[in-house]
Amino acid sequence: MHPPQGYSPELVPETSLLGRIQAKLAASRFLTYSILFHVILLALAGGIVVMTQMIPDEQFPGGPVGLPEEPVDTRPVDKPSVLDALQPVLQPPTVTPPKVQDVIDTTARQTQFTVPTAMPVFKNLTGDGPQVPPTLPPGALPDGNPQHVPPGMISRFDGRSRQQQMVKLGMKAKSEQSVLKGLRWLKDHQNEDGSWSAQFTPSMTGLALLSFLGHGELPQSQEFGPTVKKGVDWLLNKGTQSGGRLSMTPMFTQSGVYEHAIATYALGEYYTMTKDDRVKDLLTQAVAHIVDGQAPDGGWQYAYAKGPDSDTSVTGWQIQALKAAHLSGLNLPGVDEALDKAMLDLKRVNGPKGGFGYRTATDSYSLTGAGVLCTYFWKGEKDKVVRDGVKFILDETEKNYPVVYKSEKANLYAWYYHTQACLMFGGSAWTKWNKWFQDQITDNQSPDGSWPAIAAKAAGPQADERGAGPFYRTTLCVLMLEVYYRYMPTNN
Repeated sequence: MHPPQGYSPELVPETSLLGRIQAKLAASRFLTYSILFHVILLALAGGIVVMTQMIPDEQFPGGPVGLPEEPVDTRPVDKPSVLDALQPVLQPPTVTPPKVQDVIDTTARQTQFTVPTAMPVFKNLTGDGPQVPPTLPPGALPDGNPQHVPPGMISRFDGRSRQQQMVKLGMKAKSEQSVLKGLRWLKDHQNEDGSWSAQFTPSMTGLALLSFLGHGELPQSQEFGPTVKKGVDWLLNKGTQSGGRLSMTPMFTQSGVYEHAIATYALGEYYTMTKDDRVKDLLTQAVAHIVDGQAPDGGWQYAYAKGPDSDTSVTGWQIQALKAAHLSGLNLPGVDEALDKAMLDLKRVNGPKGGFGYRTATDSYSLTGAGVLCTYFWKGEKDKVVRDGVKFILDETEKNYPVVYKSEKANLYAWYYHTQACLMFGGSAWTKWNKWFQDQITDNQSPDGSWPAIAAKAAGPQADERGAGPFYRTTLCVLMLEVYYRYMPTNN
């Protein structure tokens, strides 16, 4: 130890009494300073700990891991839980745009819903004028105005609401991961011109766009934005050239009425979510074709014929397209009236056991979901028709048509409608159906992200290894798995 400052052994010999006393006093003064210094350090450290404990939770938005502080549903979920397993793709709330990362960066995965004070209008995606930013601010809706998106579609963008719905409705983590794999497969298999598939191209393009839109993906989205933009541009360009016939044919054919309705459905959703002015004229034309093509009994038929006994399968897609047009806020002529009239046709084919028939009042398992969903879509009520239809679906599934992907009774078309119908109805009906369908869809996905052909015979594209088959199966499965947040049960 160095001698204390001011001490000089040359001035006072250590052997003298005075020297020894002076040395002890100097040493004890140094020890006192040392003790006092360490006491001050301990006091400061204790104060820091106390102050840290007193900082309010608001200083850490969303909690330490960026998740909602109060989960909506406290029931146990699969381990890992949806939120835990999805944490790598969930962006924590932030006030600045996130850096580019090896994760999905869409507003649908933000954990805090905020509306920016200034946001460029969502226009001029391909033309001249102000350009939109490459990504949206955290939690922002397409144009910064939540009033432009119907309440039933908010969960596509509001990250907190989306997470709550996923947990509340029993979505497993692997299902959301399956959705992402499916969307990536669709992205990788998009045609150069922006369409999908060389067979039934308009309808496959419509279904693919519906899959991306259902996940909250828009042209600004980091990973899927260019894919969505190219798909929409293809519909706009080809549809305009075809005079609003989104079947992209001079006249409506047997399959063309399906293709037109599905593409119109996608275009209507896109406009509702973006308010892209380029879409208005074409959407107006496309919807007018559907309204004009309605048969006297309230339904629709192949080639938009006007004979008796309309086709429930054709009718189902027209109703979905018209409901999307209704939600657009454009108040297009004849839409609401056509939907009111369509309910008369659904009532006409309502079977004795609660099911819905193809052209007559019979109980068809494959078409009952379409009848129930379309009735609820427009009426927004759980009336006797809806209740009996859901009961028929559940009873027939248990007795005769188990949800088994690899069985010869598999029917993705029926399951697409049944899934939405049971979710809209809710309660034990949804609990049952969710238990049946979710694992079957996720566990049978191919490693590349698509879904393999089903074994059922006479199932159309569902069983085709090539052509539209892979696109049809993949989009239907993705749309089924997005049901937890794609449309929430609401009235008109």
